[in-house]
Amino acid sequence: MWLTFALAICLGVVVLYVPGYLVGRAVSLERFASVAVAPAFSVAALVILGVVLNAAHVRCDGWMLLLVCAALCLLIYGVCRVLRGLRGVDGRTHLTRNVVDGEWVLVALYIGVAAAVSLVVFVHAMGDPVSFSRNDDTTVHLSVVRGFLDSGTFSTLNVTKYLDLGESGGYYPAAWHVVTAVVASLVGNQVALATNAMILVVCVFVLPVGLLFLLRQLFPDNKLALYAGSLFSVAFCGYPWGFVVFGQLLSNLLSFALIPGALGLLISSLNASGPSKSGFAVAYACSMISVALAQPNGAFTLGMWSVAFAVSHLWSKRSDGYWSGKRTAIILCFIACAAWVLLFVAPPLQGVVTYSWKPALSIPKAIVAGLLFMFTNREGVQPFLTVLVLLGIAKTLKDRRLRWLSVSYIAAFSFYVIDVATDGFVKQLLTGFWYTDYYRTGAMIALFAVPLAALGFAWLVKLGTGLLGKMRFGRQGSNDSCVVAMVLVVLLAVCQFAPVRFAFGKTDVRPGLMKIHAEVSSRYSWEKGLTSEEDAFVKRVMSLAGHDCVINVPSDGSCWSYGVEGINTMFRRSATAGPSGSEPYATVLRTQLCDYAVSDEVREAVEKTGAHYVMLLDEKSYNDRTVVKLRYKEEDWVGIESITQDTPGFTLVLSEGDMRLYRIR
Repeated sequence: MWLTFALAICLGVVVLYVPGYLVGRAVSLERFASVAVAPAFSVAALVILGVVLNAAHVRCDGWMLLLVCAALCLLIYGVCRVLRGLRGVDGRTHLTRNVVDGEWVLVALYIGVAAAVSLVVFVHAMGDPVSFSRNDDTTVHLSVVRGFLDSGTFSTLNVTKYLDLGESGGYYPAAWHVVTAVVASLVGNQVALATNAMILVVCVFVLPVGLLFLLRQLFPDNKLALYAGSLFSVAFCGYPWGFVVFGQLLSNLLSFALIPGALGLLISSLNASGPSKSGFAVAYACSMISVALAQPNGAFTLGMWSVAFAVSHLWSKRSDGYWSGKRTAIILCFIACAAWVLLFVAPPLQGVVTYSWKPALSIPKAIVAGLLFMFTNREGVQPFLTVLVLLGIAKTLKDRRLRWLSVSYIAAFSFYVIDVATDGFVKQLLTGFWYTDYYRTGAMIALFAVPLAALGFAWLVKLGTGLLGKMRFGRQGSNDSCVVAMVLVVLLAVCQFAPVRFAFGKTDVRPGLMKIHAEVSSRYSWEKGLTSEEDAFVKRVMSLAGHDCVINVPSDGSCWSYGVEGINTMFRRSATAGPSGSEPYATVLRTQLCDYAVSDEVREAVEKTGAHYVMLLDEKSYNDRTVVKLRYKEEDWVGIESITQDTPGFTLVLSEGDMRLYRIR
């Protein structure tokens, strides 16, 4: 199974990088830039193709969607190259080459560090490549991916948990699900395994390489900061790991991972001149679309970072005449604020911006939690990162060119504090695009903090090297910087992975990433929700029931069973809702199914829904039930949970421990 998992990771890299790389080269990006932003192009191509094919009533497997996408991108590359040849134009437009030698060594370093951290924090903690997070949102994510595979459609305009039943869905930012479905189709439709593989692909490849591309533009003359950046791509609990343990917020995980590469393109486009400027601008626009397709709030996160940079760039630009740099910067600020307000009042977004989370912390606690990158009680404290980020902020005060990094970080920090500690109109206006979800605004802080941490680390190495030289009476060794850097790396590792814990009120506080490790281990455990024994029982049920509808109580763990195994359960989330249009019948089944033998109404409901079996993974009479209590009310399910082998109208087919399968006569 681990070999299949490794294969899925490799296939995920191919899916995200091969088609997009061809598009990057087609618009004349140099090789590294094409690699860095390839996932954005691939995501856009796959999503658009999924919509187009569904509109044309074309059904296909995931691997076929990939082939069509690759062929289309290859065609675009070929056409663009031919056109450039006819015009006698050199297709190679280069970024500013102020970068250390051995660029691909840096790529390997960023990927290697991210892989090492991810193996410890995620892979070791999840224990099994086919396991999954026992989170409420995960029931939806797995079901949507499974629905794409079962229906042969991949349209983000038609997303529902019951796509396999022909149910008409609606728009959902399901770019993550489309890509994951493509990967799953290449490994035997193993949805949970493909989901875990894609989490690793995003954390080990997409995010680190995109960050390297961004940092290369930010620190062209600071080799030490470039090397230091490799330590922080997956170092913060808030992002990416907060999205892995909470939710799961997989759409946001992908969306935020595309942001650094997109911002790197914007910086390149504003710093470039001549024909290359338009190529970077087109690539940035495409990347912005991909970020929005993955999760719209990612576009607002990218927008905040982009506007901060653009304003800083224009403000410092020397120009004469009416359209001076400062005047243009002020106008850009006004336009950005006006666009924010217009989108806030736009009818299509009202369901998002009016959604409100209750305050969770007081303002002082919110500030402390934000500074320690703890954010909520689900993450660990990261004091060493706090020191590095504060040093990075101090460093930007001396460098006007980078001051916008601190401005955007402080703005995001303010959004988080307002989000987690207040209520009212200001909270909705500033954080409504993130559902006023402090996990998402906290993740934005973590993402914005990465360049500052790299800058702070580099400065701390220089300070330590200078101090070491003074201790030697002004004599500096050739390896002093390396020694100081290694000491700081060890200190960072200790602060992130020290196996200690302490209680702070009701909160279990652990150092940094060890808290994430514990959260992943708990949420991916086969001993809760859908246990390993229950999953094996579901497979036995499928061998008998085939694709027939199986009535279930989702809170017994079967809410995940459709996404994980593909069984046609009626209730696919820990809630009372079934397929659309089935509500009258679903209510009857939930509350009166045990009366099947004596009730015409119940028999009609069974006939209308096409149900043939009843599956119980935790019989009510047992004491050691592994049930989900979210939204569960006993009275809502009394008609199903009251069924026993003595209930008229039902035949016991399978029985193991507290698990039962009944055939409806």
